[in-house]
Amino acid sequence: MKLPAECRTIEEVRSEIDRIDRTIIEAIARRRDYVHAVMQFKRSESDVHAHERRRQMFAARRQWAEEMSLAPEMVEGLFRTMVDHFIAE
Repeated sequence: MKLPAECRTIEEVRSEIDRIDRTIIEAIARRRDYVHAVMQFKRSESDVHAHERRRQMFAARRQWAEEMSLAPEMVEGLFRTMVDHFIAE
């Protein structure tokens, strides 16, 4: 892994972006597996949607985004899309 400042060509930068993207996709797949596993503990439609848990989770993700100097709205949007998709599967 090279730091951005260590990359000397556009190809090196793109290679590192591709490597990071692959890692992100692998992490999303692992997260999906846990979302599916938690379904065994949910007994009702309200349990599945867990509105209070979602509220707390999105607030935490927004905070984490701010700590990393990322736009909290963008990070929350990513997580909302991901969670909604996995619930619908």
